[in-house]
Amino acid sequence: MHVQCIANTGIKFFPAKGEEDFTGFNSCTELRALFLWGLQMSLPEFRVAKVDHMQNGVLRIRGKELDSSQAGKMVFQLFFGFGCFASALFFFSSYSESGLDDLYYLLEFAALPLVFFTLMGFVPYFLLTHGIHMIRVVSGHHKLWWDDFTFDGETVKSRRFRFKARDIASVDPGIKKFPDLDSWYYASVVDSGGIEIGRVMVVRSDRKKMVSYLSELFGVS
Repeated sequence: MHVQCIANTGIKFFPAKGEEDFTGFNSCTELRALFLWGLQMSLPEFRVAKVDHMQNGVLRIRGKELDSSQAGKMVFQLFFGFGCFASALFFFSSYSESGLDDLYYLLEFAALPLVFFTLMGFVPYFLLTHGIHMIRVVSGHHKLWWDDFTFDGETVKSRRFRFKARDIASVDPGIKKFPDLDSWYYASVVDSGGIEIGRVMVVRSDRKKMVSYLSELFGVS
């Protein structure tokens, strides 16, 4: 069931031995916090997806990073690592010739390869990491993908978009197939009008667990 605000209603929670004691929850915020805390304690073991209970009591849910995003980070790390190696090589070769007579010039000269390769690495990193999001924005699908969203017991927040949990009717398994690429697996969030309002991308082994978890989280079957 959805978390509801019931004024002047106290609830008792009797924890197992050694756990923290939660008693006397009378406010809407406390009730929601207890509900989300309980879900956090009963998390399924995801292989890739992550669910974090933030300090303000809000749940942060992350599915699977796009393969292009992971590739972008890897390419940037390769460029940055090569820049560090080249800078170190320049520094020691110049040091062996001139010593520390002009340390400022030596450091400035050695830093050039690092700056150059770091900037070069930013280009593929930006295109691969943010390129898919830009395509989604242009095509109007960026609102649909909940790659990294939060839930406070009442409202789902994905980027600048907000959705009320009471409007969610079901969470179903989904798949998007491509001729020459790996398929996308996701949990599909559908509202009471039968319209798909969200997709949480996951790896294949996490899909069933994510569908079950979100169904419990949003109080739907």
